[in-house]
Amino acid sequence: SRTDTEVILYLYDKFGLDGMLERLNGMFAIVIVDLRAGELHLIRDHLGIKPLYWTVAGSTLMFASEAKAFLSHPAFRAEIDAGVVDEYLAFRFVCGERSLLKNVQQLRPGHCVRVTLGGAMVRRYWQVPDGEKIAFSAAEAVDRLEMLLGNSVSSQLLSDVKVGCQLSGGIDSSLVSVMARSGFAADMDTFSVVFDDPAFSEENWISIAANAAKADSHRFRFTSQFFFDTLDAASWQMDQPMGHPNSLGIWLLAKRSRELVTVLLSGEGADEVFGGYTRFFYAGLRPKLSPWSPLLKMLPGVGHRLERQFGGEPVNTFITSSLFQRPDEVLSIRPEADFEQVMVRRRTLFAEGQSDHVSNCIKFEMQTYLVDLLMRQDKMTMAHSVENRVPFLDRNLVSFARKLPIPLLVATDIARTRAAMRGTKVILKSLARRTFDDVFVYRPKSGFSLPLTHYFADRRFELLMEERLLPGMRERGLVDSAAVRRQWKNLSSGLAGAAETLWISVAFELWAQAFVDRPRGHA
Repeated sequence: SRTDTEVILYLYDKFGLDGMLERLNGMFAIVIVDLRAGELHLIRDHLGIKPLYWTVAGSTLMFASEAKAFLSHPAFRAEIDAGVVDEYLAFRFVCGERSLLKNVQQLRPGHCVRVTLGGAMVRRYWQVPDGEKIAFSAAEAVDRLEMLLGNSVSSQLLSDVKVGCQLSGGIDSSLVSVMARSGFAADMDTFSVVFDDPAFSEENWISIAANAAKADSHRFRFTSQFFFDTLDAASWQMDQPMGHPNSLGIWLLAKRSRELVTVLLSGEGADEVFGGYTRFFYAGLRPKLSPWSPLLKMLPGVGHRLERQFGGEPVNTFITSSLFQRPDEVLSIRPEADFEQVMVRRRTLFAEGQSDHVSNCIKFEMQTYLVDLLMRQDKMTMAHSVENRVPFLDRNLVSFARKLPIPLLVATDIARTRAAMRGTKVILKSLARRTFDDVFVYRPKSGFSLPLTHYFADRRFELLMEERLLPGMRERGLVDSAAVRRQWKNLSSGLAGAAETLWISVAFELWAQAFVDRPRGHA
Protein backbone atom coordinates (compact mmCIF):
# COMPACT_ATOMS: atom_id res chain seq x y z
CA SER A 1 0.00 0.00 0.00
CA ARG A 2 1.05 3.66 0.17
CA THR A 3 0.78 4.08 3.94
CA ASP A 4 3.89 5.44 5.64
CA THR A 5 3.67 3.10 8.63
CA GLU A 6 3.73 -0.12 6.62
CA VAL A 7 7.38 0.41 5.70
CA ILE A 8 8.42 0.20 9.37
CA LEU A 9 7.56 -3.50 9.62
CA TYR A 10 9.47 -4.28 6.44
CA LEU A 11 12.51 -2.32 7.59
CA TYR A 12 12.51 -4.12 10.93
CA ASP A 13 12.15 -7.51 9.27
CA LYS A 14 14.95 -6.87 6.76
CA PHE A 15 17.47 -4.80 8.74
CA GLY A 16 16.66 -5.44 12.41
CA LEU A 17 15.89 -2.77 15.00
CA ASP A 18 19.09 -0.71 14.69
CA GLY A 19 19.12 -0.91 10.90
CA MET A 20 15.52 0.25 10.80
CA LEU A 21 16.16 3.20 13.13
CA GLU A 22 19.18 4.33 11.15
CA ARG A 23 17.00 4.64 8.06
CA LEU A 24 14.15 6.61 9.65
CA ASN A 25 14.07 10.41 9.48
CA GLY A 26 11.05 12.06 11.02
CA MET A 27 8.64 11.80 13.93
CA PHE A 28 7.38 8.60 15.47
CA ALA A 29 6.46 6.65 18.57
CA ILE A 30 6.69 2.98 17.61
CA VAL A 31 5.78 -0.27 19.34
CA ILE A 32 6.94 -3.52 17.74
CA VAL A 33 5.97 -6.92 19.12
CA ASP A 34 8.35 -9.61 17.86
CA LEU A 35 6.67 -12.92 18.61
CA ARG A 36 9.57 -14.88 17.13
CA ALA A 37 12.08 -13.34 19.54
CA GLY A 38 9.63 -13.07 22.43
CA GLU A 39 10.23 -9.37 22.93
CA LEU A 40 8.56 -6.00 22.61
CA HIS A 41 10.21 -2.73 21.60
CA LEU A 42 9.08 0.80 22.53
CA ILE A 43 10.83 3.48 20.46
CA ARG A 44 10.68 7.28 20.49
CA ASP A 45 11.94 9.35 17.57
CA HIS A 46 15.42 10.86 17.51
CA LEU A 47 14.48 14.36 18.74
CA GLY A 48 11.29 13.77 20.73
CA ILE A 49 8.74 15.17 18.31
CA LYS A 50 6.25 12.50 19.41
CA PRO A 51 5.73 11.51 23.07
CA LEU A 52 5.79 7.99 24.50
CA TYR A 53 5.06 7.09 28.14
CA TRP A 54 5.43 3.79 29.92
CA THR A 55 4.87 2.39 33.38
CA VAL A 56 4.60 -0.90 35.25
CA ALA A 57 1.61 -1.44 37.55
CA GLY A 58 1.76 -4.75 39.37
CA SER A 59 2.72 -7.28 36.71
CA THR A 60 1.36 -5.18 33.86
CA LEU A 61 3.47 -3.14 31.46
CA MET A 62 1.53 -0.18 30.04
CA PHE A 63 2.57 2.21 27.30
CA ALA A 64 0.78 5.03 25.50
CA SER A 65 1.29 8.28 23.65
CA GLU A 66 -0.90 9.96 26.28
CA ALA A 67 -0.35 9.49 30.00
CA LYS A 68 -4.09 9.86 30.62
CA ALA A 69 -4.58 6.42 29.04
CA PHE A 70 -3.17 4.84 32.22
CA LEU A 71 -5.98 6.31 34.32
CA SER A 72 -8.41 3.80 32.81
CA HIS A 73 -6.48 0.77 34.08
CA PRO A 74 -7.61 -0.59 37.45
CA ALA A 75 -4.02 -1.34 38.52
CA PHE A 76 -2.85 2.24 38.00
CA ARG A 77 -3.14 4.89 40.70
CA ALA A 78 -2.43 8.50 39.78
CA GLU A 79 -0.07 10.08 42.32
CA ILE A 80 2.22 13.09 42.11
CA ASP A 81 5.95 12.39 42.20
CA ALA A 82 6.95 14.92 44.88
CA GLY A 83 10.61 14.36 43.97
CA VAL A 84 10.29 16.40 40.76
CA VAL A 85 7.90 19.12 41.94
CA ASP A 86 10.83 21.43 42.75
CA GLU A 87 12.15 21.11 39.21
CA TYR A 88 8.75 21.92 37.74
CA LEU A 89 8.37 25.01 39.94
CA ALA A 90 11.82 26.29 39.00
CA PHE A 91 11.85 25.49 35.26
CA ARG A 92 8.12 24.86 34.58
CA PHE A 93 8.80 21.39 33.15
CA VAL A 94 10.49 18.14 34.17
CA CYS A 95 13.31 16.97 31.90
CA GLY A 96 14.73 13.52 31.37
CA GLU A 97 12.79 10.31 31.88
CA ARG A 98 10.75 11.19 34.96
CA SER A 99 7.33 12.81 34.95
CA LEU A 100 5.11 14.44 37.55
CA LEU A 101 3.05 11.23 37.73
CA LYS A 102 4.75 8.78 40.07
CA ASN A 103 6.26 5.76 38.28
CA VAL A 104 5.27 7.08 34.85
CA GLN A 105 8.35 7.46 32.68
CA GLN A 106 8.73 9.52 29.54
CA LEU A 107 10.88 7.65 27.07
CA ARG A 108 13.65 10.09 26.21
CA PRO A 109 14.25 11.11 22.57
CA GLY A 110 16.57 8.73 20.75
CA HIS A 111 15.86 5.95 23.25
CA CYS A 112 14.11 2.60 23.09
CA VAL A 113 12.94 -0.01 25.59
CA ARG A 114 13.39 -3.74 25.03
CA VAL A 115 10.86 -5.74 27.03
CA THR A 116 11.05 -9.49 27.63
CA LEU A 117 9.62 -11.79 30.29
CA GLY A 118 12.79 -11.05 32.24
CA GLY A 119 12.15 -7.30 32.46
CA ALA A 120 12.64 -4.03 30.61
CA MET A 121 15.91 -2.47 29.48
CA VAL A 122 16.22 1.13 28.25
CA ARG A 123 19.02 2.10 25.91
CA ARG A 124 19.97 5.05 23.72
CA TYR A 125 20.07 4.35 20.00
CA TRP A 126 20.90 7.91 18.84
CA GLN A 127 22.09 11.18 20.29
CA VAL A 128 22.53 14.76 19.14
CA PRO A 129 25.87 14.72 17.26
CA ASP A 130 29.06 16.11 18.81
CA GLY A 131 31.00 15.97 15.55
CA GLU A 132 33.90 18.06 14.34
CA LYS A 133 33.16 21.56 13.08
CA ILE A 134 33.60 22.17 9.36
CA ALA A 135 35.14 25.43 8.15
CA PHE A 136 32.25 26.58 5.97
CA SER A 137 32.47 30.08 4.53
CA ALA A 138 29.46 32.22 5.43
CA ALA A 139 28.08 32.22 1.86
CA GLU A 140 28.63 28.48 1.40
CA ALA A 141 26.93 27.73 4.73
CA VAL A 142 23.87 29.85 3.90
CA ASP A 143 23.55 28.18 0.49
CA ARG A 144 23.71 24.74 2.06
CA LEU A 145 21.21 25.72 4.75
CA GLU A 146 18.80 26.96 2.09
CA MET A 147 19.10 23.67 0.20
CA LEU A 148 18.68 21.44 3.29
CA LEU A 149 15.77 23.41 4.70
CA GLY A 150 14.12 23.50 1.29
CA ASN A 151 14.50 19.73 0.96
CA SER A 152 13.06 19.21 4.44
CA VAL A 153 10.05 21.43 3.77
CA SER A 154 9.41 19.73 0.42
CA SER A 155 9.54 16.25 1.94
CA GLN A 156 7.15 17.23 4.72
CA LEU A 157 4.61 18.63 2.28
CA LEU A 158 3.95 15.07 1.09
CA SER A 159 0.50 14.19 2.36
CA ASP A 160 -2.78 12.56 1.40
CA VAL A 161 -4.61 15.40 3.17
CA LYS A 162 -4.45 19.18 2.93
CA VAL A 163 -1.40 20.94 4.43
CA GLY A 164 -1.03 24.49 5.75
CA CYS A 165 1.56 26.53 7.65
CA GLN A 166 1.52 27.74 11.23
CA LEU A 167 2.67 31.35 10.89
CA SER A 168 3.60 33.32 14.01
CA GLY A 169 5.33 36.15 12.16
CA GLY A 170 8.76 35.17 13.51
CA ILE A 171 11.55 34.44 11.05
CA ASP A 172 11.43 30.65 11.58
CA SER A 173 7.79 30.04 10.65
CA SER A 174 8.06 32.77 8.01
CA LEU A 175 10.96 30.97 6.29
CA VAL A 176 9.07 27.68 6.37
CA SER A 177 6.00 29.36 4.86
CA VAL A 178 8.00 31.02 2.08
CA MET A 179 9.82 27.80 1.22
CA ALA A 180 6.59 25.81 1.27
CA ARG A 181 4.99 28.05 -1.35
CA SER A 182 6.62 26.28 -4.30
CA GLY A 183 4.97 23.04 -3.20
CA PHE A 184 1.48 24.41 -3.80
CA ALA A 185 0.09 24.61 -7.30
CA ALA A 186 -2.78 26.84 -6.21
CA ASP A 187 -3.78 28.37 -2.89
CA MET A 188 -1.62 27.99 0.22
CA ASP A 189 -3.06 28.67 3.66
CA THR A 190 -1.27 30.10 6.69
CA PHE A 191 -2.79 30.23 10.17
CA SER A 192 -2.02 32.71 12.92
CA VAL A 193 -3.24 33.86 16.33
CA VAL A 194 -3.61 37.61 16.98
CA PHE A 195 -4.69 39.84 19.85
CA ASP A 196 -6.65 43.05 20.10
CA ASP A 197 -3.86 44.58 22.19
CA PRO A 198 -1.04 45.68 19.81
CA ALA A 199 1.47 45.13 22.63
CA PHE A 200 0.91 41.37 22.25
CA SER A 201 -0.07 41.06 18.60
CA GLU A 202 2.40 40.23 15.82
CA GLU A 203 -0.15 41.02 13.11
CA ASN A 204 2.07 43.43 11.20
CA TRP A 205 4.86 40.85 10.87
CA ILE A 206 2.34 38.13 9.99
CA SER A 207 1.09 40.29 7.10
CA ILE A 208 4.63 40.80 5.77
CA ALA A 209 5.39 37.06 5.91
CA ALA A 210 2.05 36.01 4.40
CA ASN A 211 2.54 38.44 1.52
CA ALA A 212 6.07 37.12 0.91
CA ALA A 213 4.68 33.58 0.80
CA LYS A 214 1.75 34.65 -1.41
CA ALA A 215 -0.50 32.83 1.05
CA ASP A 216 -4.10 33.12 2.16
CA SER A 217 -3.68 34.31 5.73
CA HIS A 218 -6.21 33.09 8.28
CA ARG A 219 -6.06 34.89 11.64
CA PHE A 220 -7.83 33.84 14.80
CA ARG A 221 -8.37 36.36 17.57
CA PHE A 222 -7.46 35.27 21.08
CA THR A 223 -9.89 36.63 23.69
CA SER A 224 -10.20 36.51 27.46
CA GLN A 225 -13.40 34.49 27.03
CA PHE A 226 -11.50 31.85 25.10
CA PHE A 227 -8.79 31.82 27.80
CA PHE A 228 -11.24 31.01 30.59
CA ASP A 229 -13.37 28.65 28.51
CA THR A 230 -10.36 26.52 27.52
CA LEU A 231 -8.23 26.28 30.68
CA ASP A 232 -9.62 22.97 31.95
CA ALA A 233 -9.87 21.21 28.59
CA ALA A 234 -6.33 22.18 27.57
CA SER A 235 -4.93 21.17 30.99
CA TRP A 236 -6.48 17.72 30.52
CA GLN A 237 -5.03 17.32 27.04
CA MET A 238 -1.48 18.34 28.06
CA ASP A 239 -0.88 15.29 30.33
CA GLN A 240 1.38 17.58 32.38
CA PRO A 241 0.99 21.10 33.77
CA MET A 242 0.56 23.63 30.98
CA GLY A 243 3.82 25.41 31.80
CA HIS A 244 3.56 27.61 28.72
CA PRO A 245 0.34 29.65 28.87
CA ASN A 246 0.66 30.30 25.15
CA SER A 247 -0.21 26.62 24.66
CA LEU A 248 -3.77 27.95 24.67
CA GLY A 249 -2.93 29.93 21.53
CA ILE A 250 -1.80 26.75 19.78
CA TRP A 251 -5.06 25.10 20.91
CA LEU A 252 -7.04 27.92 19.27
CA LEU A 253 -4.97 27.77 16.09
CA ALA A 254 -5.31 23.98 15.79
CA LYS A 255 -9.03 24.02 16.53
CA ARG A 256 -9.82 26.65 13.92
CA SER A 257 -7.32 25.55 11.25
CA ARG A 258 -8.70 21.98 11.41
CA GLU A 259 -11.72 23.34 9.52
CA LEU A 260 -9.46 23.73 6.47
CA VAL A 261 -6.35 21.53 6.87
CA THR A 262 -5.20 18.38 8.63
CA VAL A 263 -1.42 19.01 8.69
CA LEU A 264 0.48 22.12 9.79
CA LEU A 265 4.15 22.91 9.22
CA SER A 266 5.70 24.97 12.03
CA GLY A 267 9.02 26.67 12.74
CA GLU A 268 9.53 24.84 16.05
CA GLY A 269 13.09 23.78 16.80
CA ALA A 270 14.98 26.52 14.96
CA ASP A 271 15.90 28.44 18.11
CA GLU A 272 17.24 25.37 19.87
CA VAL A 273 19.16 23.94 16.87
CA PHE A 274 20.60 27.21 15.53
CA GLY A 275 21.22 29.16 18.76
CA GLY A 276 18.28 31.54 18.86
CA TYR A 277 18.24 32.52 22.54
CA THR A 278 20.18 35.30 24.22
CA ARG A 279 21.63 32.79 26.69
CA PHE A 280 23.51 31.16 23.77
CA PHE A 281 24.91 34.58 22.84
CA TYR A 282 26.12 35.12 26.40
CA ALA A 283 27.68 31.64 26.42
CA GLY A 284 29.61 32.61 23.29
CA LEU A 285 30.88 35.82 24.89
CA ARG A 286 32.11 34.15 28.10
CA PRO A 287 35.72 33.57 26.97
CA LYS A 288 36.13 37.29 26.26
CA LEU A 289 34.23 38.74 29.20
CA SER A 290 34.86 36.31 32.07
CA PRO A 291 38.39 37.63 32.79
CA TRP A 292 36.84 41.06 33.27
CA SER A 293 34.03 39.97 35.62
CA PRO A 294 35.55 41.70 38.73
CA LEU A 295 35.36 44.99 36.83
CA LEU A 296 32.01 44.28 35.20
CA LYS A 297 30.29 43.94 38.57
CA MET A 298 31.32 47.49 39.41
CA LEU A 299 29.30 48.97 36.54
CA PRO A 300 26.32 50.90 37.91
CA GLY A 301 22.89 49.43 37.25
CA VAL A 302 23.98 46.32 35.34
CA GLY A 303 27.00 45.13 37.30
CA HIS A 304 25.35 42.34 39.28
CA ARG A 305 23.58 40.98 36.21
CA LEU A 306 26.83 40.96 34.18
CA GLU A 307 28.67 39.23 37.00
CA ARG A 308 26.00 36.51 37.11
CA GLN A 309 26.27 35.97 33.35
CA PHE A 310 30.06 36.01 33.01
CA GLY A 311 31.55 35.52 36.47
CA GLY A 312 30.02 32.24 37.64
CA GLU A 313 30.73 28.62 36.79
CA PRO A 314 29.82 28.22 33.08
CA VAL A 315 27.52 25.19 33.26
CA ASN A 316 25.55 26.37 36.29
CA THR A 317 25.27 29.84 34.78
CA PHE A 318 23.77 28.48 31.57
CA ILE A 319 21.37 26.07 33.26
CA THR A 320 20.04 28.73 35.66
CA SER A 321 19.67 31.27 32.84
CA SER A 322 16.45 29.48 31.84
CA LEU A 323 14.88 29.52 35.31
CA PHE A 324 11.30 30.77 35.50
CA GLN A 325 11.39 31.01 39.29
CA ARG A 326 14.56 31.78 41.20
CA PRO A 327 15.45 29.44 44.09
CA ASP A 328 14.30 32.03 46.64
CA GLU A 329 10.95 32.36 44.82
CA VAL A 330 10.49 28.59 44.85
CA LEU A 331 11.35 28.47 48.55
CA SER A 332 8.79 31.19 49.27
CA ILE A 333 5.97 28.89 48.10
CA ARG A 334 7.64 25.54 48.91
CA PRO A 335 10.02 25.90 51.91
CA GLU A 336 11.22 22.28 51.69
CA ALA A 337 12.40 22.63 48.08
CA ASP A 338 15.84 21.14 47.33
CA PHE A 339 17.22 23.18 44.45
CA GLU A 340 20.61 21.47 44.58
CA GLN A 341 19.03 18.13 43.67
CA VAL A 342 17.32 19.80 40.73
CA MET A 343 20.67 21.11 39.54
CA VAL A 344 22.35 17.71 39.97
CA ARG A 345 19.89 16.12 37.54
CA ARG A 346 20.29 18.89 34.98
CA ARG A 347 24.07 18.98 35.26
CA THR A 348 24.08 15.23 34.55
CA LEU A 349 22.22 15.87 31.30
CA PHE A 350 24.54 18.75 30.42
CA ALA A 351 27.55 16.46 30.84
CA GLU A 352 26.35 14.42 27.84
CA GLY A 353 27.74 17.17 25.61
CA GLN A 354 31.30 16.41 24.47
CA SER A 355 32.17 19.53 22.47
CA ASP A 356 32.88 23.23 23.06
CA HIS A 357 30.79 25.11 25.63
CA VAL A 358 28.33 26.75 23.22
CA SER A 359 27.74 23.47 21.36
CA ASN A 360 27.17 21.73 24.70
CA CYS A 361 24.67 24.45 25.68
CA ILE A 362 22.77 23.95 22.43
CA LYS A 363 22.78 20.16 22.86
CA PHE A 364 21.49 20.51 26.43
CA GLU A 365 18.69 22.76 25.23
CA MET A 366 17.75 20.30 22.49
CA GLN A 367 17.51 17.52 25.08
CA THR A 368 15.53 19.54 27.62
CA TYR A 369 13.65 22.70 26.65
CA LEU A 370 13.05 21.66 23.04
CA VAL A 371 11.44 18.40 24.16
CA ASP A 372 9.02 20.38 26.33
CA LEU A 373 8.14 22.74 23.47
CA LEU A 374 7.53 19.78 21.17
CA MET A 375 5.26 18.24 23.79
CA ARG A 376 3.23 21.46 23.88
CA GLN A 377 2.88 21.48 20.09
CA ASP A 378 1.95 17.81 19.88
CA LYS A 379 -0.65 17.83 22.66
CA MET A 380 -2.42 21.01 21.56
CA THR A 381 -2.57 20.08 17.87
CA MET A 382 -3.40 16.39 18.27
CA ALA A 383 -6.27 17.40 20.59
CA HIS A 384 -7.92 18.52 17.35
CA SER A 385 -6.52 15.73 15.12
CA VAL A 386 -4.03 18.10 13.49
CA GLU A 387 -0.56 16.76 12.71
CA ASN A 388 2.21 19.25 13.46
CA ARG A 389 5.34 18.79 11.34
CA VAL A 390 8.68 20.43 12.13
CA PRO A 391 11.01 20.86 9.13
CA PHE A 392 13.82 22.33 11.25
CA LEU A 393 14.20 18.97 13.02
CA ASP A 394 15.05 17.00 9.90
CA ARG A 395 18.02 14.80 10.84
CA ASN A 396 20.12 16.02 7.90
CA LEU A 397 19.52 19.63 8.90
CA VAL A 398 20.36 18.96 12.54
CA SER A 399 23.56 17.16 11.53
CA PHE A 400 24.55 20.14 9.39
CA ALA A 401 23.86 22.60 12.20
CA ARG A 402 26.05 20.62 14.58
CA LYS A 403 29.00 20.96 12.15
CA LEU A 404 28.75 24.75 11.84
CA PRO A 405 31.47 26.95 13.34
CA ILE A 406 30.13 28.77 16.42
CA PRO A 407 30.28 32.28 14.84
CA LEU A 408 27.71 31.11 12.28
CA LEU A 409 25.34 30.28 15.15
CA VAL A 410 26.02 32.97 17.73
CA ALA A 411 28.25 36.00 17.28
CA THR A 412 31.34 36.03 19.45
CA ASP A 413 32.10 39.64 18.55
CA ILE A 414 31.07 41.91 21.44
CA ALA A 415 30.30 44.71 19.01
CA ARG A 416 27.40 42.68 17.55
CA THR A 417 25.07 43.59 20.34
CA ARG A 418 21.96 41.84 21.55
CA ALA A 419 19.97 45.05 20.95
CA ALA A 420 20.36 44.62 17.20
CA MET A 421 19.49 40.90 17.50
CA ARG A 422 22.48 40.13 15.29
CA GLY A 423 24.15 37.96 17.91
CA THR A 424 21.82 34.96 17.77
CA LYS A 425 20.84 32.51 15.03
CA VAL A 426 23.35 34.20 12.75
CA ILE A 427 23.14 31.86 9.75
CA LEU A 428 19.37 31.56 9.82
CA LYS A 429 18.98 35.33 9.87
CA SER A 430 21.39 35.57 6.96
CA LEU A 431 19.14 33.20 5.04
CA ALA A 432 16.05 35.20 6.04
CA ARG A 433 17.66 38.38 4.65
CA ARG A 434 17.37 36.84 1.17
CA THR A 435 13.60 37.32 1.50
CA PHE A 436 12.99 39.91 4.22
CA ASP A 437 14.52 43.27 5.11
CA ASP A 438 16.72 43.96 8.15
CA VAL A 439 13.86 45.48 10.13
CA PHE A 440 11.94 42.21 9.87
CA VAL A 441 14.93 39.94 10.47
CA TYR A 442 16.69 41.78 13.31
CA ARG A 443 13.74 43.02 15.36
CA PRO A 444 13.76 42.16 19.08
CA LYS A 445 12.58 38.65 19.89
CA SER A 446 9.08 38.76 21.36
CA GLY A 447 7.88 35.17 21.58
CA PHE A 448 4.16 34.57 21.81
CA SER A 449 2.92 36.06 25.06
CA LEU A 450 -0.56 36.25 26.58
CA PRO A 451 -1.77 39.29 28.57
CA LEU A 452 -1.75 37.24 31.78
CA THR A 453 -1.73 40.22 34.14
CA HIS A 454 -4.99 41.40 32.57
CA TYR A 455 -6.55 37.93 32.82
CA PHE A 456 -5.45 37.50 36.43
CA ALA A 457 -7.25 40.73 37.39
CA ASP A 458 -10.50 39.43 35.86
CA ARG A 459 -13.43 38.54 38.11
CA ARG A 460 -13.58 35.11 36.46
CA PHE A 461 -10.05 34.36 37.57
CA GLU A 462 -10.80 35.59 41.08
CA LEU A 463 -13.65 33.07 41.34
CA LEU A 464 -11.43 30.30 39.94
CA MET A 465 -8.67 31.03 42.46
CA GLU A 466 -10.85 31.48 45.54
CA GLU A 467 -13.26 28.62 44.89
CA ARG A 468 -11.03 25.97 43.28
CA LEU A 469 -7.32 26.57 42.96
CA LEU A 470 -6.28 27.97 46.35
CA PRO A 471 -8.40 25.42 48.28
CA GLY A 472 -6.90 22.66 46.12
CA MET A 473 -3.34 23.86 46.80
CA ARG A 474 -4.08 24.08 50.52
CA GLU A 475 -5.42 20.53 50.67
CA ARG A 476 -2.63 19.11 48.48
CA GLY A 477 0.10 20.67 50.61
CA LEU A 478 2.79 20.75 47.91
CA VAL A 479 2.90 24.55 47.75
CA ASP A 480 2.00 27.18 50.32
CA SER A 481 -1.39 28.42 49.16
CA ALA A 482 -1.12 31.55 51.32
CA ALA A 483 2.18 32.46 49.63
CA VAL A 484 0.65 31.86 46.19
CA ARG A 485 -2.29 34.06 47.18
CA ARG A 486 0.15 36.85 48.12
CA GLN A 487 1.82 36.51 44.71
CA TRP A 488 -1.55 36.95 43.09
CA LYS A 489 -2.59 39.93 45.18
CA ASN A 490 0.80 41.62 44.64
CA LEU A 491 0.59 41.49 40.83
CA SER A 492 -0.41 45.15 40.79
CA SER A 493 3.08 46.02 42.04
CA GLY A 494 4.22 45.64 38.43
CA LEU A 495 7.21 43.34 39.04
CA ALA A 496 8.49 41.99 35.72
CA GLY A 497 7.49 38.40 35.13
CA ALA A 498 5.24 38.22 38.21
CA ALA A 499 2.24 36.95 36.25
CA GLU A 500 4.32 34.25 34.54
CA THR A 501 5.64 33.17 37.96
CA LEU A 502 2.09 32.89 39.34
CA TRP A 503 1.04 30.93 36.26
CA ILE A 504 3.42 28.08 37.20
CA SER A 505 1.45 27.33 40.37
CA VAL A 506 -1.89 27.89 38.63
CA ALA A 507 -1.04 25.45 35.83
CA PHE A 508 0.18 22.84 38.32
CA GLU A 509 -3.06 22.90 40.31
CA LEU A 510 -5.24 22.79 37.19
CA TRP A 511 -3.34 19.69 36.06
CA ALA A 512 -3.42 18.02 39.49
CA GLN A 513 -7.18 18.45 39.73
CA ALA A 514 -7.63 16.97 36.26
CA PHE A 515 -5.30 13.97 36.71
CA VAL A 516 -4.93 13.17 40.39
CA ASP A 517 -8.30 14.25 41.79
CA ARG A 518 -10.34 12.91 38.86
CA PRO A 519 -12.68 10.17 40.09
CA ARG A 520 -11.80 6.68 38.85
CA GLY A 521 -13.78 5.78 35.77
CA HIS A 522 -13.84 9.37 34.45
CA ALA A 523 -10.65 9.17 32.39
